[in-house]
Amino acid sequence: MKPYYEDDWVTQYCADAREVLPRLADNSVDLLATDPPYGIGFMGKDWDKALPDKNIWKECFRVLKPGALAFVMSIPRSDCLSRMIISLEDAGFRVDFTPIFWTYASGFPKAQNIGKSVDKRLGSKREVVGSRVSAYGTNPVGDEVKSRSDGKGGTGLRQGSEAKEVPLTGEPATSQSKALDGSYGGFQPKPAVEVIIVAMKPLSEKTFVDQALKNGKGISWLDDCRIPYESEKDREQTKVGFNSSMPVKDGWHDHDEGYSPSKGQNMEQSGRFPANLLVSDDVLNDGRDTAGSGGNKIRGTEAFYNGSGIGGNRCEPIPDSGSFSRYFDLDKWAQKTMPFLIVPKASKGEKNQSLDMPSTELGHNRFDTCETCGGYLLQNPDRPSACKCEKPIRKHNKIKGNFHPTVKPLKLMSYLITLGSRTGDIVLDPFSGSGTTMLASKLMNRKCIGIDDKKPYCEIATNRCRQMVLDLT
Repeated sequence: MKPYYEDDWVTQYCADAREVLPRLADNSVDLLATDPPYGIGFMGKDWDKALPDKNIWKECFRVLKPGALAFVMSIPRSDCLSRMIISLEDAGFRVDFTPIFWTYASGFPKAQNIGKSVDKRLGSKREVVGSRVSAYGTNPVGDEVKSRSDGKGGTGLRQGSEAKEVPLTGEPATSQSKALDGSYGGFQPKPAVEVIIVAMKPLSEKTFVDQALKNGKGISWLDDCRIPYESEKDREQTKVGFNSSMPVKDGWHDHDEGYSPSKGQNMEQSGRFPANLLVSDDVLNDGRDTAGSGGNKIRGTEAFYNGSGIGGNRCEPIPDSGSFSRYFDLDKWAQKTMPFLIVPKASKGEKNQSLDMPSTELGHNRFDTCETCGGYLLQNPDRPSACKCEKPIRKHNKIKGNFHPTVKPLKLMSYLITLGSRTGDIVLDPFSGSGTTMLASKLMNRKCIGIDDKKPYCEIATNRCRQMVLDLT
């Protein structure tokens, strides 16, 4: 089967995964990283009406190397999450690992307001008492993140986004709606977390050590995903070791043999050990410093012995302090690993990056193309256009951009790829959508096989990978 797009790092197929996967060799893929359909009919999309065919998971299982990891996105809704896990287990995967929870501040509540719905059902209209400016379909950035998280509201406006006036209504119009005012249908809180299921193809060897020696699998590269310290003070306060400015001995004591010196271990690392929680947008920052139990301030200030006469130098912990987000900050990791990539949830600019079409960041909801050369022409002559024809023939179009509804941020997929693979490894995404996994793989120097059966999404993915413009700030 001929790829839709191919370069040295990326192979993109525009076809059903059930047709492509059987053509891949057994035990040839190092990592599965994908965001499959969740089976909830998201935004009315046909492709999301059901969970993936179990045969797709079976084929993914076949092509993965023994001990290879699989990161599969899901939503925290109990029925969808449980069915996804069972599907993976039925295909042969080990699913006895803790999931990774990714939390963010830019989710938008979608719960049905029962009080307002009752008024509508009864044919009554609430009085309009004012209006506010809002921007639909945008993510908060900069100070907007803080204003939303601290309850001060905000419009969520981005540069060039389309603002609309939204009416503000007053008190309930009927006694029935007044009794139900403040209630919402079922339980639909603001979405703030997504689940990344961690699975693995069973080992071919007896232990993780044996598997790692055999083919470098059965492991995760946690040290590469450490969360950077916020400051030098933060790093020093969390260090495990001893105060090097004090001339103290480090070793162990035996009452029969006296003091036996041993080389002290400096446990200082490049950051905090990864947790099963990833935070975007500094969402856990409430403006207060929180103290942790920290590492050890001083070793050797006080000797201690156990009942057998074995002892050492007591270590006194010192708490470190800062925002609670510092323990799980995906943004900090991305800033360290990819200093040019500092974004919250996938922004409109990131979704549209590298596409051969103008972004809504330009402030337009329409654009023209030239029928002669195909280049776009903006309505504003002062804006740069792709068409350079002397007398362009205009054709009206709607702006397209990246219209995939579930684009994941590059930093998240880059983190998962770093966690589960090494440079030069092969990553598989059988539901590649607009190509974020492929772009992240290329960015992290991995090869990627992407599959999607929707040609418009494949075209977006191809354009993103072909142009590979990564300055997204």
